[in-house]
Amino acid sequence: MSASVLVVVPDDTDELGAELAETARSTLGTISGLPAITVAVPDDRYDELADLEHLAARHRAGLVVVLEAERLAGDVVGPDQLASLGEQGFWLDTHDVGGWANRLGDDEPGATVVLSAGAARLPRQYAVVELLRRLGVRYFHPEQQYLPHHDPADLRALARRPTLLTREGPAHRPDFAWRSWSFHGAHPLEHLEAFSDPSHPIDEAVHVNQWIVSNFGNRFRGAGRGVVSEEQLAIRAAQLDELREHLGFAQGTGITLHNLQQGASSEIDPSLPVPVREQIERVVAGKLADMPDAQWFGIHFGPTELTTTPDEETVQWIDWAGQAALRLRPDIRVEINSHVTGSQPSPHFDDLGCPNGTNDEGRIDYYDLPHHADPRLGISVHTVMFYPLEGPARVYDQRSFAHKRCLMERASTQGRPLQWFPEGSWWLGFDNSVPMYLPLYMWARARDVELLRPLLASRGGGTLDGHRMFDSGHEWGYWQQDYLAGLLAWNADATLDQVLGEILDPLCEPADWRDGCEARREAIAVVQEIIEHQRELFLRREDFRGRPGGVYAYFAGEEQGDELAAASGLEFRPVRVSFGEVLDWDEEAMAHFRATDLAALHEAAEAYEGWRARLVALQPVVPTEGQPWLAEVIDGVEIDGLRAAQAAELYEAVLRYREVELSGENSPGIEAYPHSLAALEVLARAQKVIARRERSYRYPPAQTYGGGVTEATGVDNGTTYPYRVYTKTHLLTYWLDRQMQVTQLIVGRGIDDGPALELSEALDHEGAPLQVSWPPLEGLEGTLRIGELSLQPPDDELLLGDGPGYWPVSAELGSVSGPLSVRGGVARSDVRATTPAGGMALLYPDDPSAEGVLAGVLPSLRWAWVPEPMALVLAPDGDGDGSVRFDELVYAQVVQGDEAGFDTAPVELELPVALSSGGTALTITVGQAVLSGRLDADGLVSPITLDGQLRVDDIVKAAIELAGFDEAGTLALLGGVWGFDPADPPQWVPIVAELTVSAE
Repeated sequence: MSASVLVVVPDDTDELGAELAETARSTLGTISGLPAITVAVPDDRYDELADLEHLAARHRAGLVVVLEAERLAGDVVGPDQLASLGEQGFWLDTHDVGGWANRLGDDEPGATVVLSAGAARLPRQYAVVELLRRLGVRYFHPEQQYLPHHDPADLRALARRPTLLTREGPAHRPDFAWRSWSFHGAHPLEHLEAFSDPSHPIDEAVHVNQWIVSNFGNRFRGAGRGVVSEEQLAIRAAQLDELREHLGFAQGTGITLHNLQQGASSEIDPSLPVPVREQIERVVAGKLADMPDAQWFGIHFGPTELTTTPDEETVQWIDWAGQAALRLRPDIRVEINSHVTGSQPSPHFDDLGCPNGTNDEGRIDYYDLPHHADPRLGISVHTVMFYPLEGPARVYDQRSFAHKRCLMERASTQGRPLQWFPEGSWWLGFDNSVPMYLPLYMWARARDVELLRPLLASRGGGTLDGHRMFDSGHEWGYWQQDYLAGLLAWNADATLDQVLGEILDPLCEPADWRDGCEARREAIAVVQEIIEHQRELFLRREDFRGRPGGVYAYFAGEEQGDELAAASGLEFRPVRVSFGEVLDWDEEAMAHFRATDLAALHEAAEAYEGWRARLVALQPVVPTEGQPWLAEVIDGVEIDGLRAAQAAELYEAVLRYREVELSGENSPGIEAYPHSLAALEVLARAQKVIARRERSYRYPPAQTYGGGVTEATGVDNGTTYPYRVYTKTHLLTYWLDRQMQVTQLIVGRGIDDGPALELSEALDHEGAPLQVSWPPLEGLEGTLRIGELSLQPPDDELLLGDGPGYWPVSAELGSVSGPLSVRGGVARSDVRATTPAGGMALLYPDDPSAEGVLAGVLPSLRWAWVPEPMALVLAPDGDGDGSVRFDELVYAQVVQGDEAGFDTAPVELELPVALSSGGTALTITVGQAVLSGRLDADGLVSPITLDGQLRVDDIVKAAIELAGFDEAGTLALLGGVWGFDPADPPQWVPIVAELTVSAE
């Protein structure tokens, strides 16, 4: 049988070789539209290029692809050439031979022989992948590739053309020795089932790992979390391990010194009688014995992203683990995971000349402690989100990631192995789940490689030899940054423009491959303009509060954990100006906001609409095969513009509401309504865009947006999240939340739900009148009692007298809607104070992890001293606006001492923490709380001591909802702190804390 395209392989090739031959044959046939055949030949008769020329001549072939060329063309790819490639490099070479008229139909005589080779299983695959990439194949997504259809006459020229991976010559070697993606298993990714459940088809897991190969990675994605039993998980793990060996991936192991976040657990327990060092060395020895061929050994330290362990102990544990591994396996690569949280200065270790900007004492942050460990131990340096290794990065309580680069430069001079571990998505309300299309990620990751290029071990400049990309979902164009990462990890000289060219190749007719096409050029220009816009707006421009890049907070979604962290002083990520804050502004503040954040939102909405229109104009000229790739970019650009437009209209509504209030005119809600309605119309458009994009998702709906955010709709998937990566996208969670807040405001109910009685101010200075806002209920009647005083609707003001005091509040009101019971209190005093959010120092238990968690959720508190009878009155101020609710006031009567030193009767405090994802209020109860303190001439003296009991269930629920913990991990953490059995936890645990107070 003759054919125009031959794939030649040794007749005794292994199973992988046969698969590669079939992949090459079928893909070449699809691309060319001509039959391609595989020819298996004996290597004892074919060992020179001339032999392959004779074979091509017999078939009158025009293109001949040779696999394992070291066996079939040894005169070209000999032992020296093969050895020079190392374990990762591959050979890809073309030779034009012969003068016959071939079957491709071109004018060029003879054939082009493509020689491919690699010294190991992975590089053999890389060589075939790169050949197909030369022919225009693009391995964009694990479930979706781009295959062009070329004129057969173009095949030879295409096979000869280099891609951006090619530097010069036929030998291709990577810049980064280790290249991988995390496919973060603690997040509810689309393909969880394929990596855990043997009853689920394994195909999706196979495709993920084939995608890793096709993008030149060399670390396998193995079994992960799921809902099956350990026995069932072991079956799928074994199946995946067979795949790993077949594809040629190495493997590694490691130890978890501390980890309690997102369902993880530690392997070391310092409460056991076995010394910690002995525990560590036993675990290390056991792991290496179980995996004798492990090529790397990972070390995870740190209990959570927000909590720490003693710094000297931590470095010692890291050294014990790494040194134990090196004693047993001197050749193994040790990798310490260095996370990113800042503002956690270590008292005993300096910053090594790389100031982090989060403290003035020159102290290194906790998660940078590995730089003080044994220099033989490698570090995987992690940063988050789209921030590069330069410039502002106000996330995770950092100011910049520039010090991370400085530490890497210093570590490189020590000879310490390094891996770079940035992110391509963060998920959880920040980027892809909103959704936001952020090609800025591509620029940031390319810029990082440019900055780190001098440290590459492959270039002789340092010890950087690993690149790992954190990823958490591929829809909405997030595969683009992962695609870029694979190419730049192989060739660090490749540019962002070159990668954009490959990503947008499908916009051209395949026949235009030589010169490109106008649609591709225009799309590249649009994406470049978007990137520059996002760089300026999300990285550099100062927001209302003067924070560089703070405007992005209006594009991201709101998660309660982030807002609480910001309120407590931990800037986990920037949060936007709340609608409630706007309602307290004066004209000057509103003008400043209009000139900064609001102007940026209007500017962005207009710009994205222009870019969308330019991309839509390309659709008529883009070939059918390119339409899906263009559509994904269009949807992303449109959703970005709609996100800006909705935010702008909502803030216009609230600003108008406030302007009318300040003017003294009536009906501010009516004046604000047109902007709210415009925002609602934008939301409706966003819903259509999201629904349109969902029809093109690459995985089934149950795996992309299944589950739910309430107890009733949530579905266990093996992670700590009862929903999937794009569930909140599907539900428009981050759009509806804002819309509902403003809608409720405009209809006169404030930000809270439901009809309610409002008393303001519940805690105020002596002589301040009490304003009453009755709930808007038909037929409302009854008597409101405030101490000995009383009030009935519609009266709306009550004078409490000129002196200090506390007045209990009660009422049994009635209406057509039913009864309404009211309980609470109000206070008047000129001795008032405030505790800021997070203003707590924990005395017992003396544990930094517990202090970090509890301080992180403590809301602001307001205090008042009542002299007769002596009492403290306090209430939480969740939004920090200085106003508290009358039904949350707590009256704590002094039962011992006087102003010089007092103790109160035990009281119960319900501290509001946040709303869960499903809208359920979260609180932490402090029971039997005795408050102790004193007064001086200026008022309450800081601190006030709290001695009470914490309800364990409340802490567990808050940790699960806000920090992504699971129940077992949280109980393990609490059990270690309070010394109880996690399997049999108590209802309450003791706490003694000092609360900072400052006089008002």
